[in-house]
Amino acid sequence: MDPEQAYQVRSALAWAAVIAAAHFLLGTSTHAVHGLHILLGGLFIVPVLKAAVALELRGGLIAAAVVSVLYLAHILWSWRNSPMANQDQYAMIGVYFVVGLSAGQLVRSANFRKWQRDEVIRRSRQSEMVQGLTGLLSALAVRDADTLAHSRRVASVAVKIGVRTGLDADATVRLRLAALVHDIGKTRLSDDILFKNGALTEEQTARMREHVEIAVGMLRPIAGTEDIARIVSMHHECPDGSGYPKGLAGDSIAPEARVLRVADVFAALTEPRPYHTPLAVDDALAHMGGLAGTKVDAAAFAALNSLVHDSGGRSLFEDPETAPAAGLGARA
Repeated sequence: MDPEQAYQVRSALAWAAVIAAAHFLLGTSTHAVHGLHILLGGLFIVPVLKAAVALELRGGLIAAAVVSVLYLAHILWSWRNSPMANQDQYAMIGVYFVVGLSAGQLVRSANFRKWQRDEVIRRSRQSEMVQGLTGLLSALAVRDADTLAHSRRVASVAVKIGVRTGLDADATVRLRLAALVHDIGKTRLSDDILFKNGALTEEQTARMREHVEIAVGMLRPIAGTEDIARIVSMHHECPDGSGYPKGLAGDSIAPEARVLRVADVFAALTEPRPYHTPLAVDDALAHMGGLAGTKVDAAAFAALNSLVHDSGGRSLFEDPETAPAAGLGARA
């Protein structure tokens, strides 16, 4: 139940309680008071309408039943010596149910039409987002196919880690998309940095690190990528605050970004590079184990470790497109 629904339910309960209390407190001493009772009986429609707005047909019928019980109790108590008056007022109970049924159906129809409109908008935005991301990946494929292969491998293992750590379905989708585009900023780096065989100079390292903010800037114009861009912006942050670009630490780093970093490091360690020999999976895990809790998230690393041991020697990079190339040329 969302906050607006909860508010309407509380309001319906308050109306019903106040009206019921007024019925019992007014008594039946004069004809004028009897007129007030008729008015109050009509006001019982208000909580029925509020409940219908909150919970559609179910809310309208439940509220009709509740106010009917309250109104019936008032009739039997206040007018117990006037059976003819009872007959006149019993008809209101039927009115409550008619109002609850009608209002509930109308609200249900209105909500369904709103859902249809929202779904059309959502699918349109999603289509635009996918087209935009596809365009970025196509540009990455032209500029540096090896980095694209790395990104696919990272996405493959990141999804597995995310599921193992308990990310929900929506978060897992965001994680996969973020993994696929986490290095698109490298398309804007010069060849002397991206394809350098040896160690980077201090100045080149600083420029290399700019790829994170470049990627975020490339994602920003694409509608619907806000959450993806947020994950990408944090995928080089470390639990101890030593990462970049903002030096975030601990829980200030999004859960998806923590998983993405672990997958990124694992993929990079096990891939061949002109500037390093790939590590065996066990050696990569041993190396990362020394970084857990400081440079990589401990829970995400534990999930990766368990995935590797549960795989029975089968690679986590099952997609043929994610198989490591004979010699990846870029700093993926």
